[in-house]
Amino acid sequence: MTSTTGTDEHPEVAEISALTEGILPPERSADVRGHIDGCALCADVRASLDEIRGLLGTLPGPPRMPADIAGRIDAALAAEALLASSRDADVSRETEAAGPPRVSRETSAPVAGRPSGRGAGPSGPGRPGARSRRRWGKAVLVAASAAVVVGLGSFLAQSTWDAGGTADRQSSADSGVGAKADADTLGVQVHDLLTRGTSSRPESKPSQQSPMVGMESATPSCVLEAVDRREAPIAVQRGRYESMDSYLVVLPHKGDPALVDAYVVDASCTSAQPPATGTLLREETYPR
Repeated sequence: MTSTTGTDEHPEVAEISALTEGILPPERSADVRGHIDGCALCADVRASLDEIRGLLGTLPGPPRMPADIAGRIDAALAAEALLASSRDADVSRETEAAGPPRVSRETSAPVAGRPSGRGAGPSGPGRPGARSRRRWGKAVLVAASAAVVVGLGSFLAQSTWDAGGTADRQSSADSGVGAKADADTLGVQVHDLLTRGTSSRPESKPSQQSPMVGMESATPSCVLEAVDRREAPIAVQRGRYESMDSYLVVLPHKGDPALVDAYVVDASCTSAQPPATGTLLREETYPR
């Protein structure tokens, strides 16, 4: 900083700030303090610096981490440490076993043809092997979590239509009552109807002109009018679709015998007065 010796020259703001903080050299402090006492402008600068210093001192400190987040971090670190210890135990057992030496999974194999004057690779706490073990442990945790989620989703998707056992499914196939389906499991139910109809008559293939065994024996005319097809249904079942009493009608696909057309019709038309055509809720095409 530039020192000022004459009374006509004002000290720099840095000097006034240093005087306020008490870090200005003693030989300079007396001169600056004497100048401020006789200069209203410099006295105003010092007052402003004091005010700023006071405001900064009243600011709150950094917020503490929430307890739940800190707990999750501690749990994750503990799980990582447990995985690391189990991997180290496995490696030590493999090392003690007799047999030809082999390269560990965590150790990178030396590259063939490396010049003799160069080292095999970096070593120390920051070597790539340590980072790869950490990434491997995290990948195992992610893969396990994904497997649990997929398995749970598959179980829920299968239990949406029929939550009972084999006996319940057989009774549902015989009566067609109590079945529940939604937009996500309609294809599963169509395939289930076709499979049950085929297994009930193993000696012959299902005909495209007659309903399957165990399905609804009679389909209301208002339901057939909503479908607007002349072919005989392959399968018909009454159940619930999106909380509505409905009929599921399966017909052969026009032009492709490997496909079927599925129709969901509101069953309220069966009791409508006067009689009316049913409401088509959904129409889809699925492989046979």
